[in-house]
Amino acid sequence: MIDDQDKSSARPAIILLLLVFVVAGFTVKYGLQTLTWIEGKLWSSDNPWLANVPQALPQADAAPAPMAMMAVTAKPTKPALLKAYNYEFNPPWPGNPAVKGSLTYTQFLYDSGPVIVFFDPDSQVDTMHTLKTSNPTEYQKFADVFADKPLNTNFEMYQAVYDAAPSQQSPVMNARDAMRINVLLLWKLSFGLDLRCDGQFYSFAAGNAKGFQFGDPAKNVPVAVRAFDDRDHQFRFIFTTAGGVAGKISQNDVNTVMQSLQVVPFIDR
Repeated sequence: MIDDQDKSSARPAIILLLLVFVVAGFTVKYGLQTLTWIEGKLWSSDNPWLANVPQALPQADAAPAPMAMMAVTAKPTKPALLKAYNYEFNPPWPGNPAVKGSLTYTQFLYDSGPVIVFFDPDSQVDTMHTLKTSNPTEYQKFADVFADKPLNTNFEMYQAVYDAAPSQQSPVMNARDAMRINVLLLWKLSFGLDLRCDGQFYSFAAGNAKGFQFGDPAKNVPVAVRAFDDRDHQFRFIFTTAGGVAGKISQNDVNTVMQSLQVVPFIDR
């Protein structure tokens, strides 16, 4: 009887000890992943837009004129390119806009209402260059986290940040991947101003430019664009309308600018 009682009283202690070993083993192997997974859940509960990732933006060009009409219609005069900061692009609307400059951006204001705000490319932070040159020790930590999937350009960095989502986290994922997504989500939170535009954003490749569009002009909201050329120069635009004016912006208008963005030829400067 006494032996049976001793065995019965020892059984819970043995089970508890086994649970301690299991929890300890899980914590050692998956503690970091679990903490980052919990952080992601907390961040997304306060910032639901963190779960959004860019959708591919269809590039819809204006339909070409029928051949019969082209044969009898005089060739229209090509409007002058819009120029600022040694860059130029096709105007999406007819007429000559009023041009207003400031220390960091230039506005092109059309009488019909639309406005293009073009930020000085030289004022955009070269994040990757800053990471590599400002603090070698911090950059080495960064490089270690992204060793399996290195980020070599600003575009690659923004693409990785915008593609990150809390749904990619798991308590049992690889530790390096957990750290990588954790860092990307922290950056995504810091980039949140554009992402709050209307809840959705898009990726695109147009001409010499590729990047991200925040906002859908069909919803009559301002549209922000962050683009990069083949030399990793960064460009920021805002497309909006002047208050109280009926003019609207279409996706084709935004496409017209991004598809034609280029450096002003040296001879025309």
